[in-house]
Amino acid sequence: MEIKAVIFDMDGVIFDTERVYLDEWIEIFKEYGYIMEKDLYISVMGRGRKKVKEIFKGYYGKDLPIEEMYIKKDKMLKVAIDNNEVPLKKGAIEILDYLNSKKIKVALATSAKRERLEKQLNAFNIRNKFQGIVSGDDIENFKPNPDIFLKAAKILEVDPKNCIVIEDSPAGIKAAYNAKMMPLHVEDLKEADDEIKELSYAHFKNLEDIKNFINERI
Repeated sequence: MEIKAVIFDMDGVIFDTERVYLDEWIEIFKEYGYIMEKDLYISVMGRGRKKVKEIFKGYYGKDLPIEEMYIKKDKMLKVAIDNNEVPLKKGAIEILDYLNSKKIKVALATSAKRERLEKQLNAFNIRNKFQGIVSGDDIENFKPNPDIFLKAAKILEVDPKNCIVIEDSPAGIKAAYNAKMMPLHVEDLKEADDEIKELSYAHFKNLEDIKNFINERI
């Protein structure tokens, strides 16, 4: 495979958002008398708000006040972002600078809303490190549907077969696989299970290891 582009997920890959999300959901669900289970949260990572609501209501029951809960979650996350409590993942700057130095095109493809992603990118001054950005506002079908990654490849003007996707979630790995790209799993909340190992080309503990993997192949 000739590597011409690398497409990054955002939450759990570029930013350490998923841990913040999980802690917030645990607090909010507890406030309403429910228990948020880590495995359930992992299963909805990257799948888009509409689908997450459906899954939560299917699990906890149709009376779950998920709209009200989301309002609280959004407020909590905004405070966390404003206070710089959502850090970059270790090695994020290094791998982005490395790819840019090698003239490999870079895109960000996330189910997050564009307003939030722009705020986080600008807070750390890394907006200019991506040649293409796709947000949840830009697509109708979320992961594990491949649309988000195919749109990113189209923006970069690169054939999907020449794209690497770096993902931390099972839904993201499936989406990259369905896009016929090279899925690389980086561990965050989710360790590589049998399904991830089957669908991903390789799995890694951190972004530094992925940078070394790419360096050996270009």
